[in-house]
Amino acid sequence: MSILVKDCDWIVTENGDRDVLRGKSVYIEDGVIVEIGDGIGCEADYVIDGSKKLMMPGLINTHTHLAMTLFRGYADDMPVRDWLERKIWPLEAGLGEGDCLAGSMLGCLEMIETGTTCFLDMYFFNKATADAVERSGLRAILSYAILDAFDPESKGKPRIHEKLNGFRKASGNRRVEYAIGPHAPYSCSDETLLKCKERALEEDALIHTHIAEAEWERRLFEEKYGKSVIAHLEEIGFLCENLVAAHCVWLDEGDIPLMSKRGIKVSHCPVSNMKLAVGGTAPIVEMLGEGLAVSLGTDSAASNNSLDMFGAMKACALAQKSARGDPTVLPANAVLDLATIKGAAALRKEGEIGSIEVGKRADLILLDLRSPNLSPIHGKDTVVSDIVYSASGYNVETTIVDGRVLMLNRRLLTLDAEEVLEMASEAALGLMERGPQNP
Repeated sequence: MSILVKDCDWIVTENGDRDVLRGKSVYIEDGVIVEIGDGIGCEADYVIDGSKKLMMPGLINTHTHLAMTLFRGYADDMPVRDWLERKIWPLEAGLGEGDCLAGSMLGCLEMIETGTTCFLDMYFFNKATADAVERSGLRAILSYAILDAFDPESKGKPRIHEKLNGFRKASGNRRVEYAIGPHAPYSCSDETLLKCKERALEEDALIHTHIAEAEWERRLFEEKYGKSVIAHLEEIGFLCENLVAAHCVWLDEGDIPLMSKRGIKVSHCPVSNMKLAVGGTAPIVEMLGEGLAVSLGTDSAASNNSLDMFGAMKACALAQKSARGDPTVLPANAVLDLATIKGAAALRKEGEIGSIEVGKRADLILLDLRSPNLSPIHGKDTVVSDIVYSASGYNVETTIVDGRVLMLNRRLLTLDAEEVLEMASEAALGLMERGPQNP
């Protein structure tokens, strides 16, 4: 398949020089960006008018629980530990594969419509989520949530690895990969964490987990081990460059240099952190200063209510500025990096996606500049600020992944929105009806 996007008003490349191009065209063939320039006149299967459009890399969401779209609006306004233990985990006990398919389809629909083209997920029934990803045309790395804190017999023996291996071999789709997903150091034994690391290193897979999200987690480790979560994980030998750690809000002095030394990747989820009131602001500026690969995630629709990465970018910038009383902290282009090229780096895919460059896979989106909230564009120096501070996911008009058009002029080409919405609504209502009745 070939695609020619002609005469874009603006192209935000996110290449090494962070070039912002004016009036250029992009030609894509067999999923790869072949040419960027003036007057490209070749024939193509799709010819898309780029006038009054802004082209940019597709956004990369490095921490989701996709099927939890079914819990959107459920158990809002609760402390994080009560939210998990009294509401979310009891309801999740009744989840089935069909529920996860429906929730994942809804999540894929939302991502396509709001400009996310690649995501890292942790949840249950990976095959159902993989099916949704394959149907939708998105790109994803999926991990199965491993918890053994409630099952002493499983400690150090996360049997889910067998399922992960089977899933990996059965997928056969280069857009769908897998990771190892120990839920968190407080919900997994040390033995299980180390088994997960061992398997991840054997398979050269990412490890996807939650670390230091809330203050109670910090206190738990200080009381039990007399040290921070990061220090404990270093002591047992868990930290490694395969690790993508979501949140990392409650860190002690010395944790960040240690994380940098071990090559850890961090997924910052500002909207979820603020909504659950975890009690702090992740030290993103210090992380970047130490050379950590920091990226952005939405977390689930249960703790964020949205999978819109534009919202995550704006919240990231504003939270850092507000916490430090400094409007110059974390400028717009640094934030856009977290959602594009640095997101790709966190997933070890910066050579394939995350920027618009010849030779890279064509994961890109077009924003409609006729939208009131994106007008006026003052010039090259303000375009990135307009993306981070003004844009919404629903300014996205066209979404392309791996050289395939998933949405064109707001018309979905791979999913039937009405069918997906009905499926998700039925699944959510059924789950609530048969789920536990919590006080």
